[in-house]
Amino acid sequence: MKKFLLTLIVLIGFALSANAQVPTPFSFYAGGAVSMPASPEGFDAGWKTGWHGMLGAGYKVMPSFQLMGKAEYHTFGLESDILAGIEGGDYNVMMFGADGRFNINMPAAPVAPFVFGGVGLANMKLSEFSGPAGTELATALLNATSPEDQNKMYYNVGAGFELKTGPSLKLFAQVRYVGIQTEGESTAFIPITLGVRFF
Repeated sequence: MKKFLLTLIVLIGFALSANAQVPTPFSFYAGGAVSMPASPEGFDAGWKTGWHGMLGAGYKVMPSFQLMGKAEYHTFGLESDILAGIEGGDYNVMMFGADGRFNINMPAAPVAPFVFGGVGLANMKLSEFSGPAGTELATALLNATSPEDQNKMYYNVGAGFELKTGPSLKLFAQVRYVGIQTEGESTAFIPITLGVRFF
């Protein structure tokens, strides 16, 4: 997480120090907010709404189309009433991928809508369980039976809008559906992201 925050600070510093008057085909993104479990039923019922952070860099291929590489971190806390007195079991997802992003041209509108979709690789793991004295056997059993880390392909589709606030700065909001190709039923969640775009 420290590396993620350090990268965010470096990207923001780079963007703010660049000359805003020089056109560039590159854009830099940073954002985060909430992630809501969607499926399967065990994921939806067993974990609470979590949070996420993301960093991205885009390259303008055409005036209204951009390719964007990104890294994201999502975490979901275990519902507290499932294992009373035992902590841990957070569901953590690290994702690396690429999106195609299409801006819908509406010159007279105060905001600029966009749609996007893409694929990538997701690493999923549960944090270790821990608890007070007397729960050692239960936590050891939970840790021993927790699924191993998984690396799976994911896809996401979504839409959002941007609001220009300066020569090189825009605010954006977006919602999307993320599906991870886990065995059996796909693991899915819905992130809502608020963030900034430089250039």
